[in-house]
Amino acid sequence: SALERHRHLTFNRMIEVAVEELERRPELAANIRHLIVDEYQDINRAQERLIWLLGKDARITIVGDPRQTIYQWRGSDERCFEQFGEGRDPEEIAIAENRRSTTAILGVANAVADGFVSRKYDRLTPVRDSPGGVYIAGFRSDIDEARWIADQIQRYVDAGKCRYSDIGILLRSVTTSAPAFIDEFRERGIPFVVGGKVGLFRRPEVLSVAKLFAWVPDGCHFRESRDRIYMDDDRLSSGCRDWREVIPGGILPEGLVEKLSQWKVAAADGAYPDLISMYYDLLNTLGYQRLDPQIPEDAVVLANLGRFAKLLTDFESVNRFGGASGDWNQLLVWLCEYINAYAITAYDESSPDDLRGIEAVQIMTVHQAKGLEWPVVFVPALVDGRFPSGLAGKPQEWLISRDLFDAEKYEGDLESERKLFYVAVTRARDLLVATCFTSWNGWSQRLSGFAYDLAGAEGIVYLEEGDVLPFHPISAPAEGDELRTYTAGELITYGKCPHLYRLRQIWGYEPPLSDLIGYGKALHACMSEAAAMIRGGDDPGSAVSRAVGQHFFMPYVDGARLEKLRADAREKLLKFSSDHAEDMPGIREAEARIEFPMEHATVAGRVDLILQQDDGLEVRDYKTSGKVVTPEEAALQVRLYALGLRSYGKKVGSASL
Repeated sequence: SALERHRHLTFNRMIEVAVEELERRPELAANIRHLIVDEYQDINRAQERLIWLLGKDARITIVGDPRQTIYQWRGSDERCFEQFGEGRDPEEIAIAENRRSTTAILGVANAVADGFVSRKYDRLTPVRDSPGGVYIAGFRSDIDEARWIADQIQRYVDAGKCRYSDIGILLRSVTTSAPAFIDEFRERGIPFVVGGKVGLFRRPEVLSVAKLFAWVPDGCHFRESRDRIYMDDDRLSSGCRDWREVIPGGILPEGLVEKLSQWKVAAADGAYPDLISMYYDLLNTLGYQRLDPQIPEDAVVLANLGRFAKLLTDFESVNRFGGASGDWNQLLVWLCEYINAYAITAYDESSPDDLRGIEAVQIMTVHQAKGLEWPVVFVPALVDGRFPSGLAGKPQEWLISRDLFDAEKYEGDLESERKLFYVAVTRARDLLVATCFTSWNGWSQRLSGFAYDLAGAEGIVYLEEGDVLPFHPISAPAEGDELRTYTAGELITYGKCPHLYRLRQIWGYEPPLSDLIGYGKALHACMSEAAAMIRGGDDPGSAVSRAVGQHFFMPYVDGARLEKLRADAREKLLKFSSDHAEDMPGIREAEARIEFPMEHATVAGRVDLILQQDDGLEVRDYKTSGKVVTPEEAALQVRLYALGLRSYGKKVGSASL
């Protein structure tokens, strides 16, 4: 009921609603002639139903690799792929050529796939004629393993063989296996980013700002780990120590403690309108501007501080739904509870897409690495209980009876772990290094069965603990390999200031939360609904009144203010329908999503209105002010939209603001 009240949809509910609507109104998909679905091996039955409804009159092309079915634990069903052709006569195209990896890496990948029990697959054949290299190395402990990998990374980078960003370290579990690498890389000054649910709060910059936020409300604490809790002024002193680790030269701003005390008083007195404003003032107080985005280590810090801004926005937006204002100090207390009880184990660092251009080694789970690739890949911790996971195939506690669903699919098995290992191996382009160890915290460790499989594979080279990794040629990615999508708004932001674009669009520095968020979309939605009613025979006045009464919604406003905004919207739309009576029946679509290809990229956006005019379609965009977006920038936006519609084969006669 809360989701319905605030008009939110979970991902699964989106699928359900789309299926229901297409079953009720199949004509919605009548214009689809070709439907292409990638990664089909990872869909579930609900998504399968949606695909068939969308493509009932279309030519459907599915693409997938059942060897990479790794999401059973969240509901994917590989049988959808296997049963796609049942009752039909599909054309099947087997693609055995692999353009990514070298011959040695593909040899190992084929050996791993040969071990699948459920089904045998055609062997991959390399397009590249480079041999590359595949190695397995064993160590006494996980600390020795991390130290050796750090040595090899440093050697390769110092010799100019590759960059830090060319290297991926793929783990079965970041929580279990990443700490040794984090500590070693931090000590050596190797820039790195961490995925997985513990990544963000392993960073001193994030620990610093989190402790300082927890320092503001009385009676709160910050729990860094199970046995490390900071209370009272320990939160201040520890936060300053953490910040000293990341600020250039380790020199804190002069008079920092006094300035932080003033910030605390202002925050406790409710001097800030929202958490983001409070946060950005804290960053200014800490001397945030001394961080240089051109320095890789500083760029990672800046990106992670942007992730903390996302955390604050996530928390505050939920607590402001429905216009709730509440007590400011209570909000700060709840924030501390949210961080301690949830966020500290739920937020990872910025995603690889958000860190493009940053020179840093990427440490992440194999699941996160799906679809990505690196010239050099390390797969550490091939130890029994880590990879494969010791939980795979073990019955778990469920909130509903096991008889009501296929519990074993969600609990995994050795076959699913082997497929995950296959994904890890095939992320490497030029060099693959698997490692293992025999001791952890003094406890003896058994080697993974996957380590033994690799050791017996043709072409793999075994390294002793004192050996060094031989140098191999590292290929540069071909120009145009990566396709990016940019919105028209992002292009305009970049044109204004590239650094602003990086802060806001890539690193996630959110603007302060405003209760007017969504007002423009609400107007456009009501205008579209009113236009449909007018085409159905309603007069403009009653159509506008009905549309606003039924569809006007503001997520962060309630009560008298909501009614005032609703009345304001009704007045604006009534005036618009009177001044532009001839346009109302011609409204084809509001908030229309558009996406079209350009060289090495795609451009996306939402058109406020698409109208049908005598000379074709008209693209119309509305701006409430010329202060945020200049007329020239707005003109670029509508011209891009017109270009996109023309690329669809639509006749566009005009564009207007």
